[in-house]
Amino acid sequence: MQEISYENSSNDTKAGVLENESLIEQFVQELCQNGAVVLDDRSGFFSDEEWAALETFGLLSGLPYETVDVGDAGEPNKVEVGRLMTDVEQPLVVNESISKKMLKIICAPSRLKFMENLLGISPLSVRRAQINKMHAGSFIGRHVDQDSNPDYEVSIVLQFGRAFDGGEFIIQLPDGSQNVIVPTFRSITITRCDFAHEVRPVLAGTRTSLVYFVSRHAGLNRRYLSEAAVGSSASTMA
Repeated sequence: MQEISYENSSNDTKAGVLENESLIEQFVQELCQNGAVVLDDRSGFFSDEEWAALETFGLLSGLPYETVDVGDAGEPNKVEVGRLMTDVEQPLVVNESISKKMLKIICAPSRLKFMENLLGISPLSVRRAQINKMHAGSFIGRHVDQDSNPDYEVSIVLQFGRAFDGGEFIIQLPDGSQNVIVPTFRSITITRCDFAHEVRPVLAGTRTSLVYFVSRHAGLNRRYLSEAAVGSSASTMA
C-alpha cells in the first residue's frame, strides 16, 4: 500500500486531509485498487480533543454492550457491540445520551463533505454506527457490508485499541489477493462496502474500534423492503 503524505504541495506545510483536496485523487486510486484507504493520527481527520471525546463517550460513559455471535449478513462473529445508530428498517439513533454526542463529531459537515469528494456522491449521510470491542479470541467472520444494506458505500473505522496482537483487517480483492491491514492506535480505515472482508482473531489485548457506514440513500433499508416483499408474496401464496 502506498504511503500517504499529508504535506500540502502548494505551500509545503502540513495540512490535514479535510483541507487538502490534492490528496483526493490519491485516495480514490487507493480505494479502487486496494479496497481501502488508511490514515494515521497525523491526518487531522479528527483533532486530539475529538479523539479523546469519542474514546471517553464510547468506552467510559456507560454505553451498553451486547455479545454478537452472528452478524447482520449471517457471518460467524465473536465480538461485543455498543450501538450508537442501528439500520434495520431505517436509521435509528439509540442510546441517545451518549450516541448524539459522538454522532455530532463524526457527522460534522467537513467530514461528510470529504467523503462526498472522495466518492463523488452528494449528499451522503451516516446510516449506522457502533463500537466493536474485541478481546483475546474475538473475531469477525468474512462478510460483505452491502449484504446488510445494499446502499452502503464505505465504512469508516476509527481504532481506539492501544495495545493488542492479532486482529488484522483482511480485505478480499477481486483478483483473489488480500489486502492485510494492521490497525494502529487512532488510525482510520475507509473501506469499500462491496468487498468481502473479515477481522482475524485477536490474540492478546483489547481491540476496540468505532465503525460507521455512509450512504447516499437516507430512507428505508432496501434489504428490509426486499425481505418484506418476499414475506408478503409468500403469505399471499399460502
